[in-house]
Amino acid sequence: MLIPITRGVETGQAGMAQHERIGRPSHLPADQVITSPQPSASPAFFSSLKYIGEGKERSLRSVSLRHHDAKSRRATGQRRFGSPKAVEATATSDTPAPDRSEAKRGERPTDTTIAGDGDEACANCGKQGSDTVKLRKCTACRLVKYCGVVCQRAHRKQHKKACKQRAAELKDEQLYSQGHERPEGDFCPICTLPIPLPMGEHSGFNVCCMKKICDGCHVAAGKRGMFDCAFCRTRYPGNDADKLAMVQVRVAKKDPEAIYHLGTKYCHGELGLQKDMRKAVELWSEAAELGSIDALYSLGVAYHRGDGVQQDRAIAVELYRKAAMKGHVDGRHNLGCFEREKGNYNHAVKHFLISAKMGDKKSVETIKMLFMGGLATKKQYAEAMRGHQDAAEEMKSHDRDEAKRLGY
Repeated sequence: MLIPITRGVETGQAGMAQHERIGRPSHLPADQVITSPQPSASPAFFSSLKYIGEGKERSLRSVSLRHHDAKSRRATGQRRFGSPKAVEATATSDTPAPDRSEAKRGERPTDTTIAGDGDEACANCGKQGSDTVKLRKCTACRLVKYCGVVCQRAHRKQHKKACKQRAAELKDEQLYSQGHERPEGDFCPICTLPIPLPMGEHSGFNVCCMKKICDGCHVAAGKRGMFDCAFCRTRYPGNDADKLAMVQVRVAKKDPEAIYHLGTKYCHGELGLQKDMRKAVELWSEAAELGSIDALYSLGVAYHRGDGVQQDRAIAVELYRKAAMKGHVDGRHNLGCFEREKGNYNHAVKHFLISAKMGDKKSVETIKMLFMGGLATKKQYAEAMRGHQDAAEEMKSHDRDEAKRLGY
């Protein structure tokens, strides 16, 4: 019989509140229902239509001028493509003569002297875009174009409301379209399967290589007689001092995961360190700048709770947003909790659906509560359950089942 192996590794906790949730789902009034916002055209859209119309009018005026020139040529006996001698000279040269039959049918070469393409113009002065007049889109809303900074400033008061509305829509589109896949750090580097949630209950964190190894791979390595790190083959540290030394070596090399992990030790006062939330926040900030997604989430929790920093829910939401867009499941769930608290149940369900499909059981339970309260549809609840089941199936393996049987 296989004896369970005692691992000399850190627990799989990620940050001061990796598994922490904001608020708890509660039964909500049944008379409230989710309503989907109806799309509507912004004022800037109708403003752009005006300039499109002006462009067409100018193009028609140019065509009328060309028609007048043609009548003048016919009155003076001049040919469409020049004098008879010029045509004869052209026919004898290497360049083929133009097809006069096309001229008889009224088809003429494109007039390249007309500036602009007729469908783009400065939103303020109406100046058409051309080779000499370069129009640039408003970077916030991407709805209108300007020929310069002066026109953009002059049009700001008129455009401000539509710009803010569209910018918010673009931000939401980006938020809901990204972060549907879990990040690389959520996958066991040995079996390459996503680690079940919460990860701290199904994996161990090895300070030697800063990798989360799932319980299944750890047990499988033990069966093969491998009692060191299953990933890098380094011998496990025997005490807290050795663990801290390993972490600090990688911190000195600017490893974002090591810096983040050291922050969690200051947060909880572990490895012989004095608990210091200010130091933890400082380390998490550095790790976040270097690319740690878990650090973004932990900073969000710190600002949300006012732990080590001044409480600021707006900053917390922005940090959760950044983490969620990179695939952080708890960050996505917490965004849903914020939207639910504000009464934006439609947006909340969108967030919970994404996190549920990544394997978060809490999100499924929350959608169930919203459904029971009349704030989510049966279709949404069914979609959440199917998505969660698919994610759970993807995370299964024989070795993980064996680890669970052994009590891991």
